[in-house]
Amino acid sequence: MWDELELPWKIAFSQGWESFRNGSIPIGAALADENGNVISAGRNRLYEPGSLNPRIAHAETECLQRLDTAKYPNVGQYTLYTCMEPCPMCFGTIVMSNIRKVRVAAKDGYCGAVYLAETDPYIKSKNMQIEFGPGNLQGVQIVLQAYFELRAWNGETNKVVDVFSQYCPEAVQTAKNFYKERYLDHWARTNKEFGEVLESIVSVLHGTSNSER
Repeated sequence: MWDELELPWKIAFSQGWESFRNGSIPIGAALADENGNVISAGRNRLYEPGSLNPRIAHAETECLQRLDTAKYPNVGQYTLYTCMEPCPMCFGTIVMSNIRKVRVAAKDGYCGAVYLAETDPYIKSKNMQIEFGPGNLQGVQIVLQAYFELRAWNGETNKVVDVFSQYCPEAVQTAKNFYKERYLDHWARTNKEFGEVLESIVSVLHGTSNSER
């Protein structure tokens, strides 16, 4: 599956894996121009030393802050790829940056805010183009993020994991199984490339592997 992904997805998920390896929420983002070339990227840095304002150190915000609009002025033609549905802050940043095309790997039933594109009059007037998928990516992202939450809560579920369970139960159960053996932590310590991580997660979600970790 990894080899078939578009480059922006590969970069976004690799950025998210880097966040996980550094103790932050595993979310990454990438911005592609009208020709599909990646021109900016960012990742979550919420729990990392050196983040001046960690509460807003989100992937999409960093990605857009890094965009050189003097060099890349055709912002309305660009597409933002993100591993997780943007929160209200990040979605607002996307809208106010004049980005109109957003591709999202996974729904965030806890704090996702793309519904504002249909319910807020101002944002609705911007004709945002929001696309979810490809389908397998949602399961991968929920595994990563549910695992992160389980680790933060010493193996206990919290309200974030409970919400994920409502629409992605297989991925949450996989995260729980992985956490018992600390698979993702081991892969992070051994610098496993995210392409391999993704393939392993997908094989477990599809029931084609018992986990070779």
